[in-house]
Amino acid sequence: MSITSKYYGRTKAGAEIYQYTLENANGMKVCVIEYGCIVTNVWVPDNGGVLRDVVLGYRELADYEAGTASLGSFVGRYANRIEKAQFTLNGKTYYLEPNDGANHLHGTFGRLTYQGSIVDDSLVLTGRSPDGDDGFPGNMDITVTYKLTDDNALVMDYTAVTDAPTIINLTNHTYFNLDGCDSGDVLHQELWLDADRFTEGNAETCPTGRILPVRGTPMDFTKPKAIGRDMDCGDEQLRMASGYDHNFVLNKDGGMLALGAIAKSPVSGIRMEMYTTQPGVQLYTGNFLANDGVPGKNGKPHTKHQGFCLETQHFPCTPSHPEFPSVTLVPDEEYHETTVYQFKTE
Repeated sequence: MSITSKYYGRTKAGAEIYQYTLENANGMKVCVIEYGCIVTNVWVPDNGGVLRDVVLGYRELADYEAGTASLGSFVGRYANRIEKAQFTLNGKTYYLEPNDGANHLHGTFGRLTYQGSIVDDSLVLTGRSPDGDDGFPGNMDITVTYKLTDDNALVMDYTAVTDAPTIINLTNHTYFNLDGCDSGDVLHQELWLDADRFTEGNAETCPTGRILPVRGTPMDFTKPKAIGRDMDCGDEQLRMASGYDHNFVLNKDGGMLALGAIAKSPVSGIRMEMYTTQPGVQLYTGNFLANDGVPGKNGKPHTKHQGFCLETQHFPCTPSHPEFPSVTLVPDEEYHETTVYQFKTE
C-alpha cells in the first residue's frame, strides 16, 4: 500500500491544501484532501476489472468551498440535526448556529483545514475546534485516520478529546454511486440494512422520539431491495423528506465493529459492505443534490438521487431525547468511532 501527496490548491483564507492518494496492491485508489478531510475520489475495480470512481465530488478546491451538499466531507461537531439549534448540558443551555431552518445541521468540521501526515500505512489528519465553535463548549482536538487495506477496505477512524463537557457526533458524508459518479441515479442499486427499527422523523426530519419497527413499511431493508423500489409509494415519512433521509437503529451490541449494511449494483457488479462501531446509520438518497448549484466532476450539475449516503452516527437530536445513546464527551475521556467501507465484486 502506498500513500503519495501533491499540492491541491489554496483556500480563500490562504491555507495551502494537499491531496493524498492511498493506493493498494489491487489498484484501488482513495483520494483525500486536507480541507474538510474530504474524500474526493474512490476508484474501485468493477466485475470487468475496470476502475470506476464511485463517489460524487467536484472539480477543484474552490468548488468544495462553494458547495452546499457536504460531498465527501468529515462532519461535526454534531452530525445530523440538533432540534431548535440548542441543547442543555449540566444545567446550562447552549445556543448553536441555526443553519437548517430553525435547527442546527452538521456543523463546520467539513470546512476546517486539517494538517495531514503519513504515519506508517495510514493518512492522519488533525485539527482543532475552539471553545465556542458553532456555539459548542470546550476546545476539541480531532484526529481523523484513513487507511486502505489490500482487501479493498477503506477504514475511517475518528478520535477526539475536549477540555470541557460537550456533545459530539461525527460521521462521513460521502455520496456513493456504485456504477460511477457520472452514471445517473442510484435508485436501481440494491441495499440491505441490519436494522429492524428506525427513528421516526417529523416534518423537519428531526426524530419525534418514537423508535418504530421497519417491518411492513418502506423503511424495511432487512432483505435486499432496490433503493428506489418503495420511494414513490406515498408513505408520509418518504414524502416529507423527498426520499430517504432517516436514521436506522442498527442491530448490534455496544460499540463493537459489526456489519451494518451491504449495497451493490447489478450493473457494475460492485458490492460495498459497511461496518461500524456506531449505533445508527442515516440513509440519505441525495434528495436535494440538484439544489447544490456547483457542477460535479464532469462539469455538469448533480441530479436528484445521483448518490446515496450511509452516514454512520449516533442518533439525531439526542439532546432532546436523553433515552437515545449518549453523545456527551467530558475531559479525560476519548471519543473513538470506526467505520469501514469494503469493496468487492459479484
